[in-house]
Parts: sequence; structure tokens; C-alpha cells
Amino acid sequence: MSITREKILELGENLIRTKGYNAFSYQDISTEMGIKNAAVHYYFPTKANLGTSIVKTNIQRFEEMVENMHSLGFDEWKQLEAFIKIYVKSRRENKKCLVGSLGPAYNTLDGATQTELKKMIDIIMKWLTQILESGKAKNIFAFKEDTQSKALAIFSGLVASLQIHGIVEKVDYKTYSQSILDNLRP
Repeated sequence: MSITREKILELGENLIRTKGYNAFSYQDISTEMGIKNAAVHYYFPTKANLGTSIVKTNIQRFEEMVENMHSLGFDEWKQLEAFIKIYVKSRRENKKCLVGSLGPAYNTLDGATQTELKKMIDIIMKWLTQILESGKAKNIFAFKEDTQSKALAIFSGLVASLQIHGIVEKVDYKTYSQSILDNLRP
């Protein structure tokens, strides 16, 4: 992958996560990089191409993270902690997560981007449900809800908490994210 293409992807993702999908243009990227708009269009002919590529890149990163955690022997607790740290880092950088940023623009997204975003959510939910199920069976986690509902509550809570933090900056995010783990203790 070319350095220019990687930088466009990085800037595009940053703009989506800070401004929103419909609030940025290729001009924002070309100005930041000091290149012409045509150069951005060379790598991504349309904004839809860029959006889809950004989601696909995030899916790949997530799958690599899960693979790395497995190879390092992370138990379910450590995996969940690592997942929550993604949101803590986003909060520290004043960014929303990609799902939270693209969700409000969903009906304006290209079909391919919508499909990839659904795929990303499905992958995260499947993984989260599996680690909660496995962790509950090993008595690492304790909760009364069915596993899928608990996974949805955790994921949607993390996504929404970044949204709310963008509006109300007095949210103690570290305490909030720790409460997710505390509520799972046996």
C-alpha cells in the first residue's frame, strides 16, 4: 500500500471520528496533506470508496487484535479490558468510535459502506458474545442477562458514552469504563 493512500485513509478516518462522515470533504484531506483533490480521487474515486475502505481497514485491525490476544493467551477478562481500552483511548483523543460516527449517517452511506459497517458490528458482537459466554462458563464473569443482550449492552454503552462525552465533557470516562468490568465480577 502506498504511503499516500495510507495517509488518506488515516486522515479520512480521523475526520469521520472527529467531524462526522457528512461533515468533511476531499478538500479537507488534500489541504491537510498539501496535495491536489485529484490526488485523493486517484486513490479513492469517490467518498464512498474511501468510507468503505476505512471500515474494511478497521475490521482488519479488529481481527488482528483478536488474533494477537489469542496468541498471547489473554483470558476473557483481559480481552474485554483490551476492548474497553480502545474506547478509553478514543475518549482521551476526543474521538468517537467509527460505529458511533457512521451510525447517524447510515442512511446517507453508500450500500457497500453500509454492508461493511453491518459486517463490522456483527464481527464485534459475535466476538463479544463469545468471550462473555466463555467467561461466564469459567466463572470469570457473572451476569443475569442472556449473553447476547449483555454483549449488546456493553457495546452500545461504549459507543454511546463517547457520543455523550462529546456533548457533556464532564463524564468521568475512566470510572464509567471501569464500572462495566466491575458489574461483571462474580
